[in-house]
Order: sequence, then structure tokens, then C-alpha cells
Amino acid sequence: MSRKVRLGDYLGNNLEEDFVNFDLTEIQQVLLHLQEVDAVDLAHAEMLQQQALRGADILTEYLGKIIKTVGYLETKVNSTKNKVSLEYQAPDGRTTIDMKKWAGESSSEVEEIQIKLAKAKASKTVLEKKYDILIRSHHHYKDIAAGLRRTILGYTPTQVIEREKIPEGYE
Repeated sequence: MSRKVRLGDYLGNNLEEDFVNFDLTEIQQVLLHLQEVDAVDLAHAEMLQQQALRGADILTEYLGKIIKTVGYLETKVNSTKNKVSLEYQAPDGRTTIDMKKWAGESSSEVEEIQIKLAKAKASKTVLEKKYDILIRSHHHYKDIAAGLRRTILGYTPTQVIEREKIPEGYE
């Protein structure tokens, strides 16, 4: 019997993931390989499609974790600001609402969490861009494979779309 796979296995148990240690080695290898290689035949184009999807699959897991971390850190920033604001008391005993607000916004605790949040958001952007490149690459190789099937192999799918555009270079 196969092992049960749950969504929680992908998202992890921690509210704040150690995102800076996500292993992107395989992703970089796939991206470099896709950059250096041209599809030479149908089987090769299909293999490149699969590699791009494998990289996108890995990134999907990391994106889930980083989105969870960003949400957690945003909540933590707000709660820490509120806590510091509520606890602030002016030295002369005359505490105003503005003073409490400024204390919360200028707290070193809040600044530390905001820096983590900025790193998490930057990491999320990097992961999203790499994911986008991999998905676009997958579709590129899919178009090449479709063009090769039509022109070289004479393959016509059962549901023919009229005047479907053949990828450039494979007319």
C-alpha cells in the first residue's frame, strides 16, 4: 500500500519556514539545461517539456511554504506593532495616541520582523519568476513538439483546430 500524502506534508509544520535554505540546485540545473539545449526531435522536445514541469513542480512546493511564511510574518508585524504601542508609556507620564503609534512603528522588534518579511517577499518574487520561466519553457517545447508532429510525422490530432498556428521555424 502506498504512503498517504497530505497537503500538510507540502506546506510543512512551521509557521515560519527557513526559506533562505530552500534548495534550488535542481531548478538551476534545469534552467541552465533548457538555456543551452535546442530540441532536435520530437522525443527531445517532449523530454524538455517534462524537465520544465519537474522544475515547476518543485517550485510549487516552495511557493506554498513561502506564501505561508509571508502571511505569518505580516500578521506578526501587525501584532508586534500593536503590542509595543499598547505597552508604551512616555517617561513624563503624558502618553498620547501619536506617541504610542510612533513607538510601535519605530520599535526594533518590529523592524527586525519587517526585514524578515522583506526577505520573504523578495524570495517569493524570485520563486514566482523562475516558475514563470519554467512554465513558459514548457509551453515553448510543447509548441515545438506539436509542430514536429504535424510537419515531420504528418500527425493530425482527432480534434483539429482550424488553421492552428504552427510554431515558427517548423512550417
